Amino acid sequence: MTESTPPADAPPGTGRLNVATRLGYGLGDFGFVAAWQGAALFLLYFYTDVLHLSPWMAGAIYLAGMVWDAISDPLIAIWTERHAAQRGRYGTIMRWAALPVGLSYLVMFSIPTGGTLLTAAAALLSHLVFRTAYTCASMPYNTLPARLTGDSDERSALSALRVIGAALGGLTVAIATPLLVQAAAEAGEAAGYRLAAVATGALAATILIISSLAIREPRIMRSVSPSANVLRDLRELWRFTVRNGPLQRLLTLMLLATIGFALFTQSQLYFLQHVLQQPALTAPVLAGPALAMIVTAPLWMMLAARTSKRATLMAGLLVAAAGYVLMGFAPAASPGLALLSVAVIGTGSAAIPVMFWSMVPDVIDYGQLQTGLRVEARTFGLTTFVQKCAAGIAALVAGGLLALSGYAPDIAQPSESLGTITALVSWLPAAFMLAMVAVVRGYPVSREHHSEIIEQLGRKRGAE
Repeated sequence: MTESTPPADAPPGTGRLNVATRLGYGLGDFGFVAAWQGAALFLLYFYTDVLHLSPWMAGAIYLAGMVWDAISDPLIAIWTERHAAQRGRYGTIMRWAALPVGLSYLVMFSIPTGGTLLTAAAALLSHLVFRTAYTCASMPYNTLPARLTGDSDERSALSALRVIGAALGGLTVAIATPLLVQAAAEAGEAAGYRLAAVATGALAATILIISSLAIREPRIMRSVSPSANVLRDLRELWRFTVRNGPLQRLLTLMLLATIGFALFTQSQLYFLQHVLQQPALTAPVLAGPALAMIVTAPLWMMLAARTSKRATLMAGLLVAAAGYVLMGFAPAASPGLALLSVAVIGTGSAAIPVMFWSMVPDVIDYGQLQTGLRVEARTFGLTTFVQKCAAGIAALVAGGLLALSGYAPDIAQPSESLGTITALVSWLPAAFMLAMVAVVRGYPVSREHHSEIIEQLGRKRGAE
């Protein structure tokens, strides 16, 4: 380790980041969310209505992919942390994994129809490969704010830029995929989804490479003990989490937020096709939340700078809950109410990732003060473990509820199915938002508290 290389357990610096790093970091989530949202919006529908798998089987395949994704998160996080310790940076890992992310996304939407078991097996395998590649790229990306800066407001700015990038990525895939599917209609719906997957996969891989090159990450190296092993690293993560109440609250928030939003996103196509019977609204309804996030993410960041992250997150959750409630009344109203609802949902939902992803580095600092351990990638690995388990559960719940209600593709849906679909896009997500308000009320790490944490970490480091 050279004199110019800070020790790995030193608190992060509080200086301002340069423009290239800020924009590069924000751009990265464009690529990630283009792939993630493409799967979230279209994969379950692709399984049921293109590959003609049963809702139960489609939900089970989605759940299996997400469970594998979740299990692999802490393991890949351990490898990521060790690699960064030895090489000094996280960004190179993200760059290496970019191309596999794009290619595996294409394969996932290129499954040919055939026998049910063969089709299901191919769908499952391609899903597992995609989730593995995605985790290898996203784990170092998620960890970067904890490495780049210790300034709480600067982290909020990074999160806001990340949300804008994510919204643009989600907006692009939400608009482009239906258009490309429609453009290839003569060749069949399967060919349209394959065309869209080629475009999305290539775009995502290119964006991730550009982002990793733009971020100016400090080189921080440390030695790795020869006795280090996976079980030891997981025990450290467990000790870090048990003594970190704020992190426990954030994990609960991630669980509730992911289930609530996943139920909404995975049910939108069914809602538009069968409840509203307005397929022409597909592009604007899918794009509405992303457009609202692009506009409002900086506003939530500014509100947090004037109040607190906790108060800002609570306000966003209440706005999102109101939007979901409005969506519940859309079937009995004009189509315009559905468009208004998704705008309100997007406005409130923008506060969730802006605040959440700026809170996680803060609780890493909090945990370091409590335990003496600086657990970066593993903390984000645990966070995404919860996120992906929750997304898989939501897919299984959505598929199961659809099956129980009597849903089947290409038929007139019974009233039970229509009521279930409406609940999945409105009443259930609203309930999850209100539950999150109760959880976030007790979050204790204010701006002033975090500043004290950074000062105490600096004093402890200086005294060693």
